[in-house]
Amino acid sequence: MFTIILSLVVGFLLANFMLRQYSRDLPILPAFGRSETVFLIQQGVYSSVENMNNGTKDLSHFIYSLIDNMYYVYIGMTLSDENAKKLQEYYNDLGIDTIIKTTTISDNDFIEELRNYDVILSGTTDSEVIKEISRQILTKYEGG
Repeated sequence: MFTIILSLVVGFLLANFMLRQYSRDLPILPAFGRSETVFLIQQGVYSSVENMNNGTKDLSHFIYSLIDNMYYVYIGMTLSDENAKKLQEYYNDLGIDTIIKTTTISDNDFIEELRNYDVILSGTTDSEVIKEISRQILTKYEGG
C-alpha cells in the first residue's frame, strides 16, 4: 500500500514539475491551419513552358501552377474582392488582359503577410505602389 501511495505522490510531483516548464504566455496555435479564400489575378493559360515563357516575357513577376499539363499564370493575389478588382484594373490599364479566379490556401504565415499587404493595397491608387505590392506578394509566395 505504501508503494502505491509513494508512486502516486512521485507521479504527481513529476507531472506538476513538467507542466510548470511550459509558459502560460505562449499563444495557442491550432493543430490544423485555417483555410482562406484567395483571389488570383490570372494572366493566361499555356500548353507548354515555351508558350508560357513567350507569353510572360514582358512580366517582371508571376507565379504559375501546372494542372493537367496546362500552365496557369497568375500575376496578383489578394484576400479581398475589391483589391482583386483593383489589381485587375491596374493590369488592364497596362494592356494585360486578366481574369479573377479563387482558390483556398492554408499557409497561416503567408495569409498573415497577404492580409498586411491588403491593408496597404486597399488604401492606395498609386500605380507604382500597386506594382510593388503585387511584386512583393508574388515573391513572398514563391519563397514560401
